[in-house]
Amino acid sequence: MDPHAFGAGSRHVKPATRYSIVAAMAALLLLVAAGVGLINAYIEGERERDLLQWESRLGLVADARADAVARLAAGYRRDLEELAANASLRFYLWQLAQAAAAPGDSVEPGALGYLRNLLLGAADRYGYVAADSARIPANLPQRRSAGLALLDARLQRVVQTPGFPDCDACLEVARTALADPRAHTVHLVADADERPVVVTAVAVGTVPGASPGGSDAPLGVLLGVRGAGDELFPLLERGAAFAEAAEALLLVRRGDVVVLASPLADGSPALRRTLPADRGELAEVAATTTPGRFFTGSNYHGDEVLQVSRSVRGQDWVLAQQVDAGQALSLADERRRFLLLALSLLLVAIVAVAVAAWRHGSGVRARHEAGESADKAARLQRQTDLLHTITDNLDVLTVLATSDGRVLFTNQAAASAAGRSIAEVVDSSLAAVLPAPMWAAVQEGIGRAREQAAAVHKLLAWETPAGPREFHASFIPVARIGAESDLVLIVMSDVTVLRQAQKRHMDLLRRLVLTLVSAVDRHDPHSANHARRMTEVADALARELGFSDQERSTLDLAASLANIGKIMIPVEILTKREPLSAAEQALLHKHVEFGLELLRGLQFDGPVLDIIAQKQERPDGHGYPHGLPAEQLTLAGQVLAVANAFVALVGGRAYRPGLSVAAALDELMRTAGTQFDRRVVAALFHVAENRRDWSQWR
Repeated sequence: MDPHAFGAGSRHVKPATRYSIVAAMAALLLLVAAGVGLINAYIEGERERDLLQWESRLGLVADARADAVARLAAGYRRDLEELAANASLRFYLWQLAQAAAAPGDSVEPGALGYLRNLLLGAADRYGYVAADSARIPANLPQRRSAGLALLDARLQRVVQTPGFPDCDACLEVARTALADPRAHTVHLVADADERPVVVTAVAVGTVPGASPGGSDAPLGVLLGVRGAGDELFPLLERGAAFAEAAEALLLVRRGDVVVLASPLADGSPALRRTLPADRGELAEVAATTTPGRFFTGSNYHGDEVLQVSRSVRGQDWVLAQQVDAGQALSLADERRRFLLLALSLLLVAIVAVAVAAWRHGSGVRARHEAGESADKAARLQRQTDLLHTITDNLDVLTVLATSDGRVLFTNQAAASAAGRSIAEVVDSSLAAVLPAPMWAAVQEGIGRAREQAAAVHKLLAWETPAGPREFHASFIPVARIGAESDLVLIVMSDVTVLRQAQKRHMDLLRRLVLTLVSAVDRHDPHSANHARRMTEVADALARELGFSDQERSTLDLAASLANIGKIMIPVEILTKREPLSAAEQALLHKHVEFGLELLRGLQFDGPVLDIIAQKQERPDGHGYPHGLPAEQLTLAGQVLAVANAFVALVGGRAYRPGLSVAAALDELMRTAGTQFDRRVVAALFHVAENRRDWSQWR
């Protein structure tokens, strides 16, 4: 267009018309700016949600692994504390100390023999016998990796087991235990061969009444050494696996450095690599500075990672669970790019329609002569060409149709999917373009969009020439474009890859559920298989009570995860055979809230968390954690409550044996109406008549 001609024409525009044009342009720019802002805000919200999901997934795995490491270290400490409390060991060590202090006294061979045999027995019992050493020394060099040693107050070795390694760092640990018996007793150090070992040092107390002055200084130190790669490091690989590149690290902060105490994915051995403690931008340093924090940034290798850290209970160790950020967020980034493209295209389409409508209306009002009408038509054609240029180069299918199904506009992607050209599709019937199995769903979407006067979204399957695909279709009502009115804009985005990714995520969620159930079974051996049996009973009751397939699926998932909170209950309470104290009972009752807190960050299809929350609620309002009245209880929650009680009664617990199926049913019937829903208990009676295999759970 000639710019001079445009300027000459503009001089004849009336001031009121000029002001209306400026106002329309300002409104259009405001619309575009608002649209761009909303799109950016939505995309950023999607990213934050993806990060929260990864924080929850990493946190569950880190909690399980940190708990396993803590329990292993506590077991090492408990074993040596039990041995150090042996009265005979303390007595003979005191005798040897007295003999060493008295000039001329000789060490009693019997005492040394007893202590040596005691250590050998303890080494066998506690697993301190080195696999690569023999009881009888040979004239060959040995790589010693494990053993027990008893040191006196001067840190001189009194007796030790064959295979006890040479380790100066172990003596430093013993010196720490002798100076402060309350200090950490389990440490990770390197032996003389630079192999990582776990050193447990426990001070041996004096014999009561043996010191005239009442001194309670330790007589010596029990020192236990075993290879870290035998039991400790394998715990870092236990539990759920990630499809993405993941790594679990054990970290120790020593002064102004952070020691990477476990083997690294790049092949570096344990305890060989350190990081400056002032490098807070590194993931490992951040983990030791603020354990429990979710971190995104670079790790020791310079890779971008997502990380959750946990302090190891009772130790100065920190466990960091990392996953490669690029791989972890690849599907999410792909989804966000797709959403950005789809929403941007929708914004472009809305702007183009608005511009075209405004152009058309302004031209009719402002120009009455044929020349001006021709100019308006040319401009509209240019806008149409621009719209085609944009839409024909995008893979989002776009069709504008009338209420009777006549195609007014289509882009190249839609025409290609139908196996036709754009010219063949325009002005043809929409039913002739779309495959027959898809037409009914399209008609239903168009009808709903016109009825609701709002956009309607559906998932459609289309057998295209390239193969079967899934599309997310949006049916957007358009009131008028030119002489045409009551139109529908159909925008279809190919979501086949996204749906496949969602299926992979669901498969990963199911595997995570199995891992969590296995963790609960290991934590409470008296309740092993409880989740599987409870799921079986709950599903049988759901069938009997006429639940839909979706309701049964939701209930099965809730039953599988109902007892996950018991991971947070000390195993001593779960396996206690005596009656629980009031404090222990109150802590046990919190397992429902613990489970809900662990699962709250995960997204489920259905009210899984609401069902789990009612596992211990009662119709009489005396349940926990919230004491809900009967009218607020759901049938699914009561099914889970009855299934949980029945499996517990038949399977038995640490403090009581299991009941027969008949006795368990009698107990449930006795409490029906107060503790349990009568309908559910009646259904259980009916189901149990045909399930003789349940009696084997006893």
